[in-house]
Amino acid sequence: MVMTAEAAGRAARPLEVVIVDVGHGNCAVVRDGTKSAIVDLPRAKPVVSAIIDNKCDQVEHLLLSHPDEDHIGGAARLLADPDVSIKNFWCNPSAIQDTDTYLDLLEQAALREEGRQTRYRSGLNVGAREDLYFERVEIEVLHPDVRFAGIGQASSKHKKGEIPSNRMSAVLKVSLAGKPAVLLAADIDDKGFEAIVSRGVDLEAPVLVFPHHGGSAKGGDDRAFARRVCEQVKPKLVVFSLGRHKYKNPLAEVLAGVRDASPAAHIACTQLSKNCHSRDCASGVSGHLSPVWPSAGGAKGESCAGTVVVRATDAGEISYLPTQSQHHQFVIQNVDAPKCLDVTA
Repeated sequence: MVMTAEAAGRAARPLEVVIVDVGHGNCAVVRDGTKSAIVDLPRAKPVVSAIIDNKCDQVEHLLLSHPDEDHIGGAARLLADPDVSIKNFWCNPSAIQDTDTYLDLLEQAALREEGRQTRYRSGLNVGAREDLYFERVEIEVLHPDVRFAGIGQASSKHKKGEIPSNRMSAVLKVSLAGKPAVLLAADIDDKGFEAIVSRGVDLEAPVLVFPHHGGSAKGGDDRAFARRVCEQVKPKLVVFSLGRHKYKNPLAEVLAGVRDASPAAHIACTQLSKNCHSRDCASGVSGHLSPVWPSAGGAKGESCAGTVVVRATDAGEISYLPTQSQHHQFVIQNVDAPKCLDVTA
């Protein structure tokens, strides 16, 4: 079968989800050629320049899962950058959030909206449906549903009880070329996750960015929560997006729950966990890190897997870099007590 010029051009375009090593926080760049969607953006300077350097600065969607600092800290800077085209800005409203970072973000978004440069979309919920599709990329919002989105963040005085910021996190399933690729779970907690499961939603994806950086879901049994998440997602790769100097994530209970449900899964932290290694690694041993996308901890020897790039072909084949063997080789040679290789937890 002869491939048409149009099909050949499409196949040559990068089709990927880039889970960026930003330290403590989350950021994913979903791209098809020059068009992209950015999901969360903390204060990580290399991300904006990398978007421009990789020629994916036609941003179809800037999506912020929830208004916590480690998910939105760099978004105002991106909105203020005249070199980046942003078609749609998605951020669910929050009457509770009143930080300077959040208010500055809204100001920058308002300036874009008033200049007809960017459309503000306040409905990052299940009702978005195909609104987030572009080219060969499908982004499906699995949470919040109408029950949560219709209320938003709420205090304990609300008739339905407290709805904290994490429980309102937008959970997104990204498909590339028609095949599930990555589940971006933001900071969803146990009650929010159970709300998704109760609706019979298909959560399966080969790559899972684990909720809350591998920290506590704060609802009870962290091992049971991690087990439940992995039972539903059935991941081949579990990524913990974390900062080496912030918390001692991922928790041992979380890792145990992942192993309970997905014993063969590749576990990868973007940066070296203090639970695994007491010292930074020399920068000269970072050959497994992406040469194209930045890793915030790379220069200082703080990255572990670093930035993870999940790729797809038109045939729907999903692969990722660094590979399991590349990452494990780095870990075995350089990390004191790697918990990702500990199957006895």
